Amino acid sequence: MVKLNLVTPKQELINDDFDIIVAKGDLGEVGILENRTPIIIKITDGYVKAENDKETIFAAVSNGILDNSNSIVTVVAEEACTAATYEEAKEKLEKIREEIRNSNKAKKIDFVEAEKELAKAIKETKASKI
Repeated sequence: MVKLNLVTPKQELINDDFDIIVAKGDLGEVGILENRTPIIIKITDGYVKAENDKETIFAAVSNGILDNSNSIVTVVAEEACTAATYEEAKEKLEKIREEIRNSNKAKKIDFVEAEKELAKAIKETKASKI
């Protein structure tokens, strides 16, 4: 068995034992079994697939690093989502990214409005002429 630990800054997504782990990183796919050669993989936009007798889990991974040593696979990612299929996991990840983009847009709009109000207040008080 190979232990998989998948974490993001927000939470631990997977911490379980699996028979095989397949990861798609920047340089292609790699399969990881128990007691194999240590390896480090960069995953800019890829996935991790973990299988055992009971289940198969896919994790869409964005900006991550996979480290395999002593039959422990650790994946640290900026963003990741898990699901039963890669497509589902990727859709979840895209939904989270869209929410973040919308939140950032709202923050930018608020900043622009605050800047306009400040300029108006300065003009009305003639503070710039002091």
